[in-house]
Amino acid sequence: MNLAPLEMSVPAGDGLVLKGTLTYPDEYAGAAFPLAVLAHQYPATRDSYAPLVADLLDSGVATLAFDLRGHGASIISPRGPMVIDTPEGLTLEAFGQAFMSSAGKVGFSRLDNDILRVVSWGANQNFIDARRLGLVGASIGGSGVLLALSMIPGLRALATVGAAGAPAIRDDAADRIRANLEGTRVPCFLASSREDPFDGGGNVTRWSEGLTHVSGRLIPGSAHAMAIYFDVRDELLRFLLPMLGVQ
Repeated sequence: MNLAPLEMSVPAGDGLVLKGTLTYPDEYAGAAFPLAVLAHQYPATRDSYAPLVADLLDSGVATLAFDLRGHGASIISPRGPMVIDTPEGLTLEAFGQAFMSSAGKVGFSRLDNDILRVVSWGANQNFIDARRLGLVGASIGGSGVLLALSMIPGLRALATVGAAGAPAIRDDAADRIRANLEGTRVPCFLASSREDPFDGGGNVTRWSEGLTHVSGRLIPGSAHAMAIYFDVRDELLRFLLPMLGVQ
């Protein structure tokens, strides 16, 4: 039996409506699917996860990719449209200015709670095994899932690619992420390029140091977030699939 995708509409704490798509693997044979919830990078949308979604579905894992607040379809709020700023130019300075402006404008400080609400919605859908949940985050979405880590009991696995931008969420977010990782035994896989322009490589080193349940992976180059997916694809899937009970 084939199961149609489900379109998600979840209200955030400030009334903004978070949108996403829960997609099931092709064949349902009577056993509930594990679920991976995917939080993307700025200034992308849920569609940036297309390669990972395809790989997870082929492996028997359902996926819930959602648009972060202010991105894609997650822009409807009680105060009217809430939309991120776009960089005016191709420089890192232009990118940084637009990113920091967007952080305050759309409320990145709520990302961890947004992720908790999205995970809760996904875990309660038909044909999902709530005992087999994983989180994946890219760039600011990676920092978001690491902050949400302590809020989600029973999580099986967490992975990030180029997790960055934590101070745009809260001033102490980087320290909180490290504390969350020290306080959990959830297996984690943190990957980045070494010269990531947003210090993804430094984050991997700082956040994984001395923690046996946290695997840090640094690859050559300066590509950011999902741009490194095909460089770490095999390792990420070898980590994630067994943790979600998929052989």
